[in-house]
Amino acid sequence: MALRWLLLIPFACLVAMGAGLFFLTAASVASPAVALLIGGGIERLFDIVFGLAESGIDPTPAAQAALALVARLGLAIVVAPVLLVAIGSELFRLRSGLVQSGLTGLLAALLPLAMLRLARAPSPAELQIISGLFLVGAATGFVYWLIAGREAGGERPRA
Repeated sequence: MALRWLLLIPFACLVAMGAGLFFLTAASVASPAVALLIGGGIERLFDIVFGLAESGIDPTPAAQAALALVARLGLAIVVAPVLLVAIGSELFRLRSGLVQSGLTGLLAALLPLAMLRLARAPSPAELQIISGLFLVGAATGFVYWLIAGREAGGERPRA
């Protein structure tokens, strides 16, 4: 049991996070709205930082703030959902791939919204992004389930 918590679960989470980055890239190819979020947002951040540098203003604070935002969004989309669901599935012995994929997808879609404090009804483009993030999270949760989730919580006690 301890070997599972020390080796298998962290390994499965890392592989799932790597798969999540792959699926996020695939979602940006499939959806223009997700591509705009990922590529367009990062491109705008670079333009702002380099624009500040060209005009003689120190871009360091803006660059640090931009990288912090990108890191928090990456954490909310790829890292936190799979970790939270992995820990929850192990503690509550949730072995269903559908439950693990669905919960990871739900968290991947909702955590960025909570971070950005979206307090209004989302626009159609935002709904497309939310759907894409849900699918990325669901695929990430499925990869975790394939590696470690089918045996969540260890062996069940015999009746």
